[in-house]
Amino acid sequence: MSGLVRRTQRSFAIVGDTAISEIDHLALDAFWQRAIKQHPELDRDHTVRWIGIDQNSSELIIDYIKSGEKTATFTLPWVNQAEGYPDGHLGLPIILLSYFGAPELIVQVTSVEPVTFGDIDDRVTRLDGPPVRDPEIWIPLHTEYWNGILANYNREVTPEMPVLVEHFTPVYYDDGRK
Repeated sequence: MSGLVRRTQRSFAIVGDTAISEIDHLALDAFWQRAIKQHPELDRDHTVRWIGIDQNSSELIIDYIKSGEKTATFTLPWVNQAEGYPDGHLGLPIILLSYFGAPELIVQVTSVEPVTFGDIDDRVTRLDGPPVRDPEIWIPLHTEYWNGILANYNREVTPEMPVLVEHFTPVYYDDGRK
């Protein structure tokens, strides 16, 4: 197969009410090219996700990830299946967008842990940012957020609902630290 160049596939796993009206694909491509120039091992199929429920939470979450205080993200297989999004898997690079759709950083999935919503406890919630690590905060917050998303699919959060805990490590951002 000499002469053939494999292009990486990019999927956009963006759900919920976001401020993004349109993603700047040129900025996203330029960000990705800078990242793979520094980290050629990232040059593989990847996904793009929006993070946060508003500008403030988006900025806080990004800071928690950069500082290493947030070490996982939480994904619903029900939504992935309904939308045709790939589930997280070992090595998956995820480009995270700010509230307004700017590429902010890339994390890479280091492991995926399937759990049910009813089994989520402090062992799981402590992987999130400091303000929401207490299950008494995390569970109602995610119930409300996910119910808003799941309503589009005629579903709601249940104790049996599958959740993927995607452990990650930050691997690239433009501020010169990675």
